[in-house]
Formats: sequence, C-alpha cells, structure tokens
Amino acid sequence: MPTDVPAVAPEDVLASGREEESLFARDDNDVLVRREKETRERFQDIVTVVLDGYAVDVPRAVPKTDALGNPLRDTDGGLVPRTTTIYDAALQLVAQGVWTEDDLKARIPVLCHQRHVAPVAVCRMCSVQISSMKRGKLTPGRKLVPACQHRVETNMVVTTRAGVDGYNPETRDKADMKAVERFSADVNGSVKLLAEFLMADHAHPDLGSAKRYDNELGAVFVTLGVDRVRKRLERAPELPSRNTAAAREPANPFDPLLAPSPKPRHLSLPLAPDGHEPERAGGSGAHQAWEDWNARVHDGYPYSSRTVVVDHDKCILCDRCVRACSEVKPFKVIGHTGKGYGTRISFDLDAIMGQSNCVQCGECMTSCPTGALSLRRRVQPRAWADSPTQIPVNPNTPFPADSGFLTADEIQRVWLRYVSPTRGPRVVFPFQSVPYAYLKWNEGAVRKWEIAPGEKKVLCEEGQYGSTAFMLQGSGTFEIYSRIEGTSQAKPGFFARLFGGGKPKGESGFGPLVRVATGDELVLGEMTCLTHRPRTASVIAVADPNNPSLTLSSDAHGRYTATLDPRTPGPVVVYEVTRNMLDMMLRSASARDDLQEMYTFRAIQACVTGGDLCKPLNAEQRERATMLLLTEGAEFRRVEAGDGIVAEGDPASDFYMVRLGTVRVFTTIGGREQVLRLLSAGDHFGEGALLADRPGMRSASVAALDPVELVRVPGTVFRKLIDAFPVLRESLGAAARPAVAGVKHATTPGVLSEYVRQGLYQGQRLLVLDLQSCTRCDECTRACADSHDGNARLLREGLRFGDFLVATSCRSCHKPYCMEGCPVDAIHRRGQHLEVVIENHCIGCGLCERNCPYGSIHMVAREQPNPAAASHPTGNPLMTAARRAVNCDLCKGEEPFCVQACPHVAAHRMTGPDLLDEVLERLGRPVA
Repeated sequence: MPTDVPAVAPEDVLASGREEESLFARDDNDVLVRREKETRERFQDIVTVVLDGYAVDVPRAVPKTDALGNPLRDTDGGLVPRTTTIYDAALQLVAQGVWTEDDLKARIPVLCHQRHVAPVAVCRMCSVQISSMKRGKLTPGRKLVPACQHRVETNMVVTTRAGVDGYNPETRDKADMKAVERFSADVNGSVKLLAEFLMADHAHPDLGSAKRYDNELGAVFVTLGVDRVRKRLERAPELPSRNTAAAREPANPFDPLLAPSPKPRHLSLPLAPDGHEPERAGGSGAHQAWEDWNARVHDGYPYSSRTVVVDHDKCILCDRCVRACSEVKPFKVIGHTGKGYGTRISFDLDAIMGQSNCVQCGECMTSCPTGALSLRRRVQPRAWADSPTQIPVNPNTPFPADSGFLTADEIQRVWLRYVSPTRGPRVVFPFQSVPYAYLKWNEGAVRKWEIAPGEKKVLCEEGQYGSTAFMLQGSGTFEIYSRIEGTSQAKPGFFARLFGGGKPKGESGFGPLVRVATGDELVLGEMTCLTHRPRTASVIAVADPNNPSLTLSSDAHGRYTATLDPRTPGPVVVYEVTRNMLDMMLRSASARDDLQEMYTFRAIQACVTGGDLCKPLNAEQRERATMLLLTEGAEFRRVEAGDGIVAEGDPASDFYMVRLGTVRVFTTIGGREQVLRLLSAGDHFGEGALLADRPGMRSASVAALDPVELVRVPGTVFRKLIDAFPVLRESLGAAARPAVAGVKHATTPGVLSEYVRQGLYQGQRLLVLDLQSCTRCDECTRACADSHDGNARLLREGLRFGDFLVATSCRSCHKPYCMEGCPVDAIHRRGQHLEVVIENHCIGCGLCERNCPYGSIHMVAREQPNPAAASHPTGNPLMTAARRAVNCDLCKGEEPFCVQACPHVAAHRMTGPDLLDEVLERLGRPVA
C-alpha cells in the first residue's frame, strides 16, 4: 500500500464526484435504482447468498423489530417487513455456528450499525465486494457496498476482507482464488484507509483515568491492524476544537478545513461549576477528586450535561445517538448542526445538552462507539433495602469492594451454564453484549449470592411484587412452592421428571412444594420483571452438602464449556439482576432467544395450571394436560394493544387462553362497535364453536385492549384435550360468565363501551368523587399537597362515569405502563402493596410520565436547588436542579388522606369492577 496519497486536480475531483453520483443512482447494469417497498410475501421468498464461500439461505424480507426484539405490526395486525441485508445473512452464519462473533467482527467490522436500529451506512467500515450472475457469468460489481444496508439478491456472491485464508476450505477448489484475493485486498485497503481517516481526526486521549466506555473505534483499529496514520492524513494542529470556537479569522473563510467551528450557542444562564450533587463516599480525598473531575468537564467540554460528557472532537457522526434518541427512545432531541469540518451533533437548536430538552435517559451515551458521549456520574441505584449506601457518584472512583454487588467489569464476565430443552447444554454470557457505559452507569444493579454447601436461602415469596430476576450459574436445586398451584398431592409428573424434581411434595410455610428446579434452567423470577405482576411462587435455593463445583474452560476456537466436578463441593451461585438490566440483556439476539425459550415454556405451563379452564382438574391431571398441549402444538403468542385476535364471521379453528392482559369481545352493528364482555388473565374464549357438532363461525370479534399474552390451541388439539379429560367439556358447557369479572349486575353494551373507553378496567385503586355529594371544596387536593411536601399527587379533574368523577391520580393499574423502559429501574412495586414506588435515584428522564396514559405522574423540581439557581437574581426556573417524578403513593398503606379529608364522604378509592357495579346499581339494572 502506498505511503502517500497523490494530489488530484480539482476538475478531476468534480468529475469523480459526478461519476460516483451516477453510480449511486444506477445499478451495475446501468438501470435506475428504484427502492421497492417490502411486502410480507417476501418472507417466503428464499434466496441463497455466498459469503466467503459459505452458502446461506435467507428470506428476502424479515419482520421488523423494536430494540427488544419484539416484532412490529401494522394497523391490520400484520408483521411489518424490512429488507434482508448482507449483514443479516452473515448473522445467520453466526447463528448456525459456522462463524463465531469474533469471526464476524474480523470479516465485517461495523461502527455506525447496531442490530436494533435502522442502518444508515455512513461509516462504510462494513464494505464488501459483491458479484452477481450476468449472461451466465459471475461478474464483480464496480463498487464496494455496505453490508449493513445492501439488500440480498439471488445467487449473490460476497467477498469480505478475510481473503484466501478465511475462505471456505470445502469450496475453495471451485472458486477463482486469484479473484478472491484481489477483491479482499480492495476491501481491506479501502476499509483501512477509512480507519486511518477516523484515527487521524477522532482518536483522542480519554478524559478520565478509569474505563467508562468501550472504545469500539479503537477495537476496529486493532482488528484492521491500523496502528499509525500516514503523514499527510494527520490532523492539522491549527484546526480548532469542535468543543470551543476559534478566536481568529481564517485566511480563507470559504475553505472548510480552515474555517472555525461554529461557536457554541450558550444560553444566558450562569451555570456554576459546583451545580452538582456532592460526593458522599470515600472521604475528603474522594470529594476533592469529584470536584476536580467536574471542573475539568465544565472547562473543557462545555456542551456536557450532569450525566453525559460531550466531546465533539471524538464524534465520527455515525448517527447512532441520533437514532437512539428517535427510534429506541421517543425524545428526538439530537440532530446535526454546522457543515464541512465543523459538522457535529447538536441538542435541540444547538443548545448545551444540560439546558436542552434532553431528559438524561442515557440511551445516546450507551450507543456511542467512540466516547464522544461518555459517562459523567453513576446513577447510584438502590434496588434493595441493603444496597450500598455509599456508591461513589464519581465514575473514576472504584466501586466498593466486597459489597456483594458487581462492578461493570465483573458483570461483563458473568457466565451461566444453561441446558436448553431444544439445543442442549451451553455456556451463556448474558451481559457481554450490554454496553460497558450502561454497566458502569448502573454499578450496583447486579448482586451475587453464594449459598455455601449445606445451606438454603429464600430468593422470593409468592404474592409479592418485585423488580428483580435470578440468573442461575448452573448448579444446585431450587424448591418452588405455591399455595395456588399445589392443590393436591400427586406423584412426580412430566415437569418434575424434566427438571429433576423426583422428590415427594411436602409442605412448608410457603405452601405445597410443586416442583424442584435445577440450576441449569438459566433464570427464575423473570415473569415478574417482564409482566410487572406479583410472584407466582416462592423459591428457595438449596445447596446440598456435596453440591458439585463448576469450572469454565474453552477450546482453541474460543468456545466455552462448563463442567460439574462432583469430587469438589462448591457453592450455589445466583445473580440477582434488576429489571432494567434484564431489558438491556434482551437486546442481544442470543440472550433473548435463551430467555424467551424458557419464558414461553413457563408461560404455557402457568396458563394451563392457573387458568379457569383446568380448575376442575387436580394437580396430576393439570400436569398431563400441560404435557399434551406442549407436545401437540400449543403456541404462545403476544398481541399488541389494539390488534385483532379473531374476527366476527371468520371460521372457528382455534381455542385461546389469556395468559396476561385484557381483551374485549365485541360485535359491530350498523357500523358501531358494541362491547359484550371483557376477558383477562385466566379466562379463555373460542370454545363455543369448537364444541358444536359442526364447525361454526365466529359470532363476535376479539381484540387486545393492552399488550396481551395468549396460548393458542389448534382445534384438533383442543378436541384431544377434552376427549382426554371429559370433565372439561362439562365445565365449559355449563359455564356462565359475567361480562366483567367481579360485577354482579347485568351490563349493557353502551355502559360497558364507556367503561372500556376510559380504561377503568385497569384500575385497582381508582380515586372517584361522588358528584351527588361533592361540594368542590378541594379539601382532598389540599390534604394531598400538605402530606407530600406541597406537591399534590392528584388533580380534581377527569372524565365522568355515571354520577362519579374519575380524578387524575394513580390508578394502580393491572398493567403499569409507567414501569416500562425506566433506564435505571427507579420505579416499581414492593412486597404486597399496590402503590407504585419511585426511588430517590430517579434521574428525571420523564419516560414514566410519558408512558402513563392517564396523566397520573408529574415531574417536579428536587428539594435541593442548583446552587447557581439560588444565586440567580431573576430566579429563572430553568436553573432549578434536575427534576424527579412523583405520583400517588396511596399514603404508604394508610387510609389515603384525600379520602379522609373529604367532609362529605364523597371521595372513595375503589377498583374498576366496583365502580362499574355502583354505577349499574344506581341506574337500576336488575341483578343478573
């Protein structure tokens, strides 16, 4: 490779630009490129792609997913298709075990691309050479294409930078290896040159002494073997920093390489260097280090916020932060400003990040591959009552040792031995794909439990709310007790044999023992995290005196295996993780597949054993029924809010059980929808037409009111089930269910439709005001404000339902939307209480406020004002300290003060069905 780049005349540059523009407008056959909209029919259109001699079959289109891997659907309920790319085909080779993740990174390095966001192909580090068949001959393309964005085509042959050594040895004899060597050299040379440009302009020393992020740009340099920059590409020392403005006029203001970067548009708000919380951990030395750290950030990086250090000189404009702020999170704060060399990301209209509409959720920081957006402070999570009280806020100060809570480096190294029901034993690194910046930000969110041989530990109790799951390292046993599920004594059944639970069932203070799980089941307690429902069982970890120890080893290809050594006793290791860490883990396809496999298996089991359908069966019969459904083809299905499940008039072919959520049964008369019934967890539908002598048609439609989990049972399997257990046919035929569970009065479609429209079915603690008694004295609001630091948790306004006003206050919903997506797990429920708790380490991002569909959460200023705000003469409200979220806490288990303070007994707390019952009674409906 030449050591210097020859000079190019300006006219040649313009001609080259026009030629490149024409190439992007036309394909290799000189045909105008027209981007066709993907259709669902292409899910079944399979094409074969050859990457470095390895053939792989992929569909032309795949379902589009969100950041957690959930398929997206359109308004008709159909899957949204997206184009399958060359990088998707390479990922398929990794999934098949042909390549490893390290192989993929070496062959197709990426910087701007993340698998959970749309590709933009701006860095071109993933460039590959493609060849296609033309007139019966394999013809190479005239340009390199980005693998992350280029669509697959039939018989496409792709050459990466791996070269001859990385080519498939089984097909090497049939390939033109001289062409492969030439193509890979072109790819390698181009990608290395791009890396040199990036290194010359963006490889700057880190600000802090401790590791705060993964430098993906540096990792790509190492992969490509780029360790220096040729002389001509080195950054000119006279070029100004993008973090500050140049104080001179350039000799040629029209030259983008000499023009100063745009001046930062500081708002006229006198931010003080000490406008941050003090360091309470580590004594005076740690406090001084924290002050010095903030002074350096404030002086050298003026665009920074209280959570994120913004270094524009490290930014490569990969757009990962922009897409994270608009696709993963809904805030749309980050964009671009400037032009030429001065182009950089901006916040709102080029405001300082801390003074923009940025909510400090950290999504951009965890997406940045270069450290341009890096961590400024830890979040100091407190997920447990015994969490470390002195977590250093300074990310450069080491995390407390021997606390039982893992550091970011320790979390990344966590490994688990998992025996998959379908794929056999394997070693899983669940947090390896979680961005290091996120782990550093949330140090203290993962704790390690070691149960010594011969000891036991209670992990969770049935009926209690929780926000943690338990990752099992691979040894020990876990006794699972349930007062609901374990209703009778029976011999060990299918699940007991499958999971090694051959012990007789016994009694304890937690109820009957329903089964004994083994340590290779990967995870326990995940349902509470993913559904926000109470624990369905109590779990006790048991370490036998001879519990075998676990050892980890790897082969020459980097594949890990975990071995149980029965000769050496060892502890049972359990990792307890918070819900936000579990959500981040689910962004990894491999970790998501493992967790969803176990979750689906248990969801079907819980739906059968705990639903209304199998109530007439004893425990042994329920186990047999579950085995029949699993082996015969019962399907677990998720349905998003508003999506249809069955349509009126369609042939009846399936039976459904509701695992989670609420659905509405309705008919359409004269173009108007009339709600007939609401069904929730434990209910079922679709049996009427299937029990008839001849298959019938659906007499009503069913649609999801909120995110719903269902178990779909094909009609043939349903008939096998009722033939095996005749008592089910009798109970299904005799059942007469009310329109709404818990309501004793008959309803009409009009009242029920309004009940559904206002979302009252969600409420477990609605605040309702009886308008026949209420005098609008506002004592309820004043009592709430007086008991909550002057911030009332209710508004005496809302929609009317009958004679009642449903006030704006926390409803303690069955489906708490407010808990979805909290980046630091600061909002959850505890114990057996319904109130939603917002912890003190809330970062004020406002996501819970946005998610609440009833306006019950408010953002208020923290009690401690910003020191700069206290000294500001105008008292500008923008100068207050960070916000925090507040909501109704139901007065922490006491009789709510709003109810107590009402002098006319007009304020009540009640459930949705209770309110509906009261309204129907006043309307004079007869008792059903």
